[in-house]
Amino acid sequence: MKNIIVMSGDIGSGKSSVATALKQLTGYDIIGTGTIQRAIATRRGLTTLELNKISQKDRSIDDEIDSYVIETGKTQDHLIMDSRLAWHFIPSAFKVFLSVDPVVGAERVFNASRNDENNPSLEVTLENNLKRQSIEDQRFNQLYNVHFRKYGNYDLIIDTSYTSPEAIAQKIKDCFDAKSNQMSYSSLWITPKKLLPTHSIKDFSGKPANDKYQENQPVSVFICNGFIYIKNGHQQVIAAHKAGIDLIPVTILTEEPADELSLGLTAGMIANGVSLSLLHDWEETLGFTYKSYPEKF
Repeated sequence: MKNIIVMSGDIGSGKSSVATALKQLTGYDIIGTGTIQRAIATRRGLTTLELNKISQKDRSIDDEIDSYVIETGKTQDHLIMDSRLAWHFIPSAFKVFLSVDPVVGAERVFNASRNDENNPSLEVTLENNLKRQSIEDQRFNQLYNVHFRKYGNYDLIIDTSYTSPEAIAQKIKDCFDAKSNQMSYSSLWITPKKLLPTHSIKDFSGKPANDKYQENQPVSVFICNGFIYIKNGHQQVIAAHKAGIDLIPVTILTEEPADELSLGLTAGMIANGVSLSLLHDWEETLGFTYKSYPEKF
């Protein structure tokens, strides 16, 4: 593994801010290919959303960015790279994905008020972000046969929705150092506010739950249609909520809805069995509100 940390992630996940904080911890230089993309868009008199649409037919835009990333990975070291696909082009790097709740990401992009993006309202910003991500996902799959948002592509995934860039950067450095020293570390860190339960919170009200969150007690999850569901460890998540903890380590069981997780039950079947009332009970008891719900609601 080279001393290169590549960061990909959702729109509005704070990659630039995290990269800046990480530079303070590591002393590594930062290269941001998002800057290259915006420069290409500006030169052509386009928004980044319009450029992404054109990229579906004009391969030269991707080729220009890709060649730069590949050459950088071969010739340089001690770098932090903010790039959608650097994880694919620099396989020896430490690959990080920053996730964020779509609504939180839209709030950040809207408040940033970039001149090259047409975001007159939060609602339009959210719509533009989702369109842009969809276009990127389709293009990357078509051009490179990769699934950009599949967590299995990365060494580390961190949710940035409710945690400061400085704390995220420290977590990245800690895990990077652990991997460099061939030590174990948790590959997914996420806010409890994004974890959807698969059991009613009433199932745990009469049990002698440990009110104190313990990081060494496992929480396992599965991913279905972009949402992350708790399979095991509900009491740990409840304790994390009550303690106000921003990030907890979890283990991903599967990202495939068709995979069987219990006898005769696939991940998709378990997710479809989660009702809106179950989620509302969870919210009411723990004193928070999910930013978004699965589309079936």
